[in-house]
Amino acid sequence: MRKILYGFFAFGFAMYLFASPTVAQNSGYTIQQPGQLPTYVTPNYSGGYTVQPPGQLPTYVTPNYSGGATIQPPGQLPTYVTPNYSGGYTVQPPGQLPTYVTPNYGGGATIQPPGQLPTYVTPNYGGGYTVQPPGQLPTYINPQ
Repeated sequence: MRKILYGFFAFGFAMYLFASPTVAQNSGYTIQQPGQLPTYVTPNYSGGYTVQPPGQLPTYVTPNYSGGATIQPPGQLPTYVTPNYSGGYTVQPPGQLPTYVTPNYGGGATIQPPGQLPTYVTPNYGGGYTVQPPGQLPTYINPQ
């Protein structure tokens, strides 16, 4: 369950970063979950991002024609992310219900997986973001 939630978060956050103008000003982000090794999200040559979890093959997030992105985990079918008319994104994994990433007033976003409580992403004063999954310790995402 936690791995699935983390996957949704990583992909949703990568898309949130994809639309953020601040990414062009730095070399990526470090995602540090409590008690875990860091995951690196770095811009790549295709205009998208490379998500590199510790000890795993990278996942590629590349822009697509709809204004969203295609997320290609190693050895899996791609997940498609499309923009919503209301300003957020829909994350559509193959064969599953969609997850919605909705922007919050004042910055940040709400990530709503199907049938689960929402995860809140809020900007930090010094840059980066805090991610608060329901019932878990927060994850901090800091610019590199």
